[in-house]
Amino acid sequence: MDIDEDACTFEVVGESFQRDHLIALLRKHGALQDGRFPTPAKLELEPTNDFDPTAVKVMVEGMQVGYIPKHLSGDITKALQNKMVKEFEVPGMLGWDTDNPMPLIGVKLDMREFGF
Repeated sequence: MDIDEDACTFEVVGESFQRDHLIALLRKHGALQDGRFPTPAKLELEPTNDFDPTAVKVMVEGMQVGYIPKHLSGDITKALQNKMVKEFEVPGMLGWDTDNPMPLIGVKLDMREFGF
């Protein structure tokens, strides 16, 4: 998948709860020093989520890295249902502040396919 880093502007939420997964991905790809890691990300419907029946989790290499924000999850769920799929791959970017010894790791997606 070709990833346009500048198009990865859509902010994922809940990354802090997935820090172990994010660090494992960064280590696996030797990307701890770079501060950026382009990667395909998979959007997966999560209808069994107790907090949001339209939840859409974000997965990278089989590991959860966050969620689509709740105020947009219904729109993304509807778009995936219209495509008649339960999951959909989009370009993604993991990023962090390399000057911070314990940086927050953010995940951004290219969601142009969905109008974002």
